[in-house]
Amino acid sequence: MLRLIGVAFAALCLIGTGSLTMADDAKKGEMGNMKDGMKAEKGAMKGDMKAKKEEMKGKMKARKEAMKAKRHEMKGKMKAHKDAAKAHPAATAPMSAPAPAGAP
Repeated sequence: MLRLIGVAFAALCLIGTGSLTMADDAKKGEMGNMKDGMKAEKGAMKGDMKAKKEEMKGKMKARKEAMKAKRHEMKGKMKAHKDAAKAHPAATAPMSAPAPAGAP
């Protein structure tokens, strides 16, 4: 009888440790899958951020080019205005006499 109880106890111990080992392996496999999923998600996020960054670069470049063109246009207008002023000086309005020093 004692021998039978000892054998049963040993069998339970072996089965218990075996099930714990299998559970640990399953848990490790699940964690590995989770890590792989996180890495894939992180990679996708990096790709999205790069795409957004490139898009913003394109927008900023277009904006910079537009500003440059506008500046060039304004420069041309100012030069034309100055040239016109030099060529045809505007009639200056007569200046009024300065106010007397004692006047309030």
